[in-house]
Amino acid sequence: MASTAQAIGRTRSLLERLGLADKRLLLAVSGGADSMALAYLVGRAIGPEKCYALTVDHGFRPESAREARDVGRFMRDLGIRHETRALSWGPCPETSAAGGASVALPPVQRLEEVARQRRYAEIGRVCRERRIHTVLTGHHAGDQAETFLFRLLRQSGVYGLAGMSVQSALPVGGCQHEASGPAPVIVRPLLALDKAALYEICRERGIRWHEDASNSDTRFRRNMLREVIAAAGEGQSPFSAQALLGVCRAMQGHREYINTEVAGLLAEHARFSADLGVAELAARSGGGRRRPRWACNPALRERVLASIVGWVNCRDHPPELAHLRQFEQAIAGFYGGERGPPAPAAMAVAASVAMLPPTARRGWLFCRQAPRPAEIPPCVGLALGSTALWDGRLAVRVCERPRSAHPDALTWSIHSLHDAMQRWPECIAAHRSACRRGAVPAERLHAVQATLPVVSVGAGGGMLPDTVVHALGRPVAGSLAAACLDVAVCSRAGAAPAGADEVVCL
Repeated sequence: MASTAQAIGRTRSLLERLGLADKRLLLAVSGGADSMALAYLVGRAIGPEKCYALTVDHGFRPESAREARDVGRFMRDLGIRHETRALSWGPCPETSAAGGASVALPPVQRLEEVARQRRYAEIGRVCRERRIHTVLTGHHAGDQAETFLFRLLRQSGVYGLAGMSVQSALPVGGCQHEASGPAPVIVRPLLALDKAALYEICRERGIRWHEDASNSDTRFRRNMLREVIAAAGEGQSPFSAQALLGVCRAMQGHREYINTEVAGLLAEHARFSADLGVAELAARSGGGRRRPRWACNPALRERVLASIVGWVNCRDHPPELAHLRQFEQAIAGFYGGERGPPAPAAMAVAASVAMLPPTARRGWLFCRQAPRPAEIPPCVGLALGSTALWDGRLAVRVCERPRSAHPDALTWSIHSLHDAMQRWPECIAAHRSACRRGAVPAERLHAVQATLPVVSVGAGGGMLPDTVVHALGRPVAGSLAAACLDVAVCSRAGAAPAGADEVVCL
């Protein structure tokens, strides 16, 4: 078992290797032994003045507020600034977590998921307020083993079974106001340490921690898996932490190799449109229906599809293997083979992504699944010059053009196409007709357009009623407000992967 001094040294080395030793860091501290040890180790490794600790009080237990105050006292002893953010739960319908509003308490089956989403939304909000780019969490080797088993039960592929990375993007979702600037990242410095080592560090340094009683509630799947792993002990059981982590490390090696291969295939066969949030994969190699190289090897085909689907839906986790198989079945039927001759191309939908079959002009087209009515909440009352993350995947920014004249109180909002068609039916219908008269082909009007945001502007006091200025991926012609504004839309996933083309033939 590593000594505390060794753990401090390893933490310092990791942060230096990642270029974070001289950066401001946000520490997610719940009060458990793992996060309390994290705060101690990082404070000693790079200095407490570079750290800012945050406790998110979910409010599920009567004692949680007192525990958060205890965390604050210990952080002050370490010289680390600290704050607590309390979540509010109520009987009202679920609202956007971006504003910190009260959210209806979900059923126990979804409690962990919703609490996690709100916790990360709060962490992201503090990052923006404090202008901090990196979040450190106390995930340890035991958490990694649980993650592996959890994803195995969900039939994840190589990428999922490789477990948590030391560094990854901060999960976000919904409509996040002021989403400008680089997205925060999560760093997990303790993945090489098990829970026993963290307990020992706390005991050795006199660090008090709190045990969350809900961690033993086996109605939550992670807690149930934790008990399965604990019952296996350290023997020869395939469910022991050592066995699970051994397979996880092997998957990490496979992931690194496959990443290199997939990057080359994406550069050769994929095209992306960051402003539409859609991607295209080549459907043919040479004449006829010859398979392109990305579709020949099953393992690489799976990872190419996972990369494309993940880029389009911007989910916090990679797509499940069962979802990828739905796309693979449609692709296999198109090319034919041992199971029979080629079949007519068909659309496939999974993981909130629609795969449109190839046409004479383009290959396989991937876009967000058409949203259900009221599925995507609007973002309203935004100030000019601000950026909002809509649908968890598209960053939208509206700025005034130089020397433009408009009411001082002008604000802007984002709506789904379905909602906009209910509110401004004549305007949207006229804009669709104008788009059809242009060079926009039909696919964009019946598939991709339903996934794009509609931007409106307005001013209080009746100076300017809400007016649509951007829809279907284009400015609305004839709008005086649109002439004064620039609207930019870009996928949260960012530009295309390195080497890939960023032009999609819709």
